Amino acid sequence: MSDLSIPRSPSPVPRSPFRCFRYSICALVLAVVAASCSSSNDVTGGGGAGGAGTTGVAGTTGAGGAAGSAGTTGAAGTSGAAGASGGGGAGGSATGGAAGSGSGARGGAGGVAGSGGAAGVAGTGVAGRGGTGGAAGSGGAAGVAGTGVAGRGGTGGAAGSGGARGGAGGSAAGSGGAAGRGGAGGAGGLGGAAGGAGTAGAGGSASVDGGSWDAPPLGSMVTIHVAGDSTAAIFPPTDATKRVGWAAVLDPLFDSTVTVDDAALSGRSTKSYIDEGAWATLQAKIKQGDYLFVEFAHNDEKSEDPARYTDPATTFRDNLRTFINGARARGGFPVLLTPICRRQFSGSTVTGTHGAYSTAVIAVGQETGTPVIDMEKRTKDWLTALGPTSSVAMFAMDDNTHLNMQGAVEVAKLAVAGIRALGLPIAARALP
Repeated sequence: MSDLSIPRSPSPVPRSPFRCFRYSICALVLAVVAASCSSSNDVTGGGGAGGAGTTGVAGTTGAGGAAGSAGTTGAAGTSGAAGASGGGGAGGSATGGAAGSGSGARGGAGGVAGSGGAAGVAGTGVAGRGGTGGAAGSGGAAGVAGTGVAGRGGTGGAAGSGGARGGAGGSAAGSGGAAGRGGAGGAGGLGGAAGGAGTAGAGGSASVDGGSWDAPPLGSMVTIHVAGDSTAAIFPPTDATKRVGWAAVLDPLFDSTVTVDDAALSGRSTKSYIDEGAWATLQAKIKQGDYLFVEFAHNDEKSEDPARYTDPATTFRDNLRTFINGARARGGFPVLLTPICRRQFSGSTVTGTHGAYSTAVIAVGQETGTPVIDMEKRTKDWLTALGPTSSVAMFAMDDNTHLNMQGAVEVAKLAVAGIRALGLPIAARALP
């Protein structure tokens, strides 16, 4: 055989198993790539069925919030959502929210501690000042222990020597002297067998135009009722002689809290005023704290008229007591007035005409502890100052008893002056 002969193919080398596996993997990858490229949709192929994820580990329990001042327990957050910080309630300790279930849910944050309410500021009230103590009332001046009737109602004033209570041999009414109001009691009177320490004494406050009176306190509104005759009465404007009673013009001399009820009637005496029912009508109108002014005598003096005449020593006095007791029974405060003076001159001197009647008014006032305004004396002094000529202008035409408007106003002013002189509480309501 020549050297030009075709050489024999070498024997095939055996293939390694690892190499075969590598070729297989490559072929598989190429096949997968070819398949994805040939797909018409660009959707990424879904992986194999995913295994269920393992349950997330529960979040650690949120740290408890600081103890809330009186707060209620904070509610746990649901589903792992962090609970909003619970507002501190009043009083309980806030605990942390429970961990929510689910993936990584954090426990609810602890409730914020509730802040306590601000303390109220204590008000410092200024202590009220105590009222100043009322001044002690001064004691009544010692009454003069006269030989007269013991004054009614005074404090401790004893009957004087020979007086009604305890004076040895003294008469029941004394000789007209009055014990001073609140006078120190003369212990039993000189030689008196049972002086009684002046138990019945003391109304001596019935001194005329002066004294201190246990009058009721003034109400917001006060009425002055007037019982009397024509010298105090209301006359119609058409009266032929232009008569005007002094009480008819008394009201304007007081402020608006005082009303004057002029119930005086022309022609009446104490007897006819009572007998005709005028007093019963007037008495029914008297209220607690009201005043009653009583001025009679002009017609009581008419002895020729049995329907009106009264005896100044007996029936006249009895009738005055009827007015006094009746007013007091209604809570009223009686005031007696002696009758005004008639315009009767002897030369330049005014002659008194009422005599025993004025004396009786003063005596009953002293006996019953009733204040007396001596209008006879006041009008007598007034007329004397005017004189017999000038005084004519103060009276009705051809009349020396009844006043006209000018005279009535002047006499009403004299009555107010008497109220002030007595120190009656109603004086505070009189106009200057």
